[in-house]
Amino acid sequence: MHAVEVKKLNKTFGKTVILNDIDLEMEAGGFTVLLGPSGCGKSTLLRLIAGLEDVTAGQVVIGDKDVTLADPKDRDIAMVFQSYALFPHMTVGENIGFGMKINKKPKEQIEKRVQEVADLLQIGHLLDRTPAQLSGGQRQRVAIGRALMREPKVFLFDEPLSNLDAKLRAEMRLELKKLHHKLDSTIVYVTHDQIEAMTLATKIILLNKGIPQQIGTPYEIYNQPKNVFVAKFVGSPQINLLKGQLQQEGDAWGVLINDIWVPVGDYIFTEKPTPGRKVLLGIRPEHVSQSPLNSNYELELSVSAFEMTGSETLAELDMHGQPLRAKLDANLDIANGNNVALHLNLQNVSLFCSATEERI
Repeated sequence: MHAVEVKKLNKTFGKTVILNDIDLEMEAGGFTVLLGPSGCGKSTLLRLIAGLEDVTAGQVVIGDKDVTLADPKDRDIAMVFQSYALFPHMTVGENIGFGMKINKKPKEQIEKRVQEVADLLQIGHLLDRTPAQLSGGQRQRVAIGRALMREPKVFLFDEPLSNLDAKLRAEMRLELKKLHHKLDSTIVYVTHDQIEAMTLATKIILLNKGIPQQIGTPYEIYNQPKNVFVAKFVGSPQINLLKGQLQQEGDAWGVLINDIWVPVGDYIFTEKPTPGRKVLLGIRPEHVSQSPLNSNYELELSVSAFEMTGSETLAELDMHGQPLRAKLDANLDIANGNNVALHLNLQNVSLFCSATEERI
């Protein structure tokens, strides 16, 4: 069953097209992440689902109900915003219970439900404090708690962690994952942070300029990108894209990069390969290392630049005029110009057409 569907959805502001004929399905019980760069249309899509923006054309369906023209309050959704949107003059308990209070629920029922939600989010000891007395992470828990009070069909999160520092973001990611598991709830979550998307999502919808570029699991998005945009957007350091041309040696296919022939082994082509076709060979930096384990190709290259990060050394090497980024040992003693023996794991490479930038 699909918790949310959008059908032929369009949104324009004046002559500017934000979303163009979008068809998407978000499963009940899933954690669907709308991922993409700033201005790609992901927050607009979320606001259309929530009813905070008017649809130009198309349909929004929640459950089995067409809610395209329905008010936000009639969509059985709860939304958590980036800015927390807490009432500063109310306590944590009053903020969490506000929705039930305006719906004139009995005081005892409100207090019981507030305590249940606060305990679930580990903020039960903060109920008498005001937002000004809370940390950023605690304020975000209060905002989530207020959404949980409604027990809706769908939770909508609009970049809820972007105002937190790196440590708090990591902690809140884990808490959100636990919360989703406990509640078995349906979540649609907007972010531009690929780490949030990869760690939280059961399904990622990667958008660019209002168009879905790829829809899939985190594994599929990362290891089987459909085009160059997807390959470059996900992963840090960014994927290596080496220019070359397809060449066959016996029964084996590979990519000729200048005078280096790199075999692609068991790579599954999406279309019949042809010799001489200009391609981009995608290989992620973590698959270029000093370790021979799981490696099926070795070469020696010169170091152009490097960074010590503590846990590893990020290096850029010269592959006959093309840069090749690698993740090397943390305690490696190197300098610019040094030659380093490298091992390439070619099991998860990607091949893209140079002209269309689509996976082949």
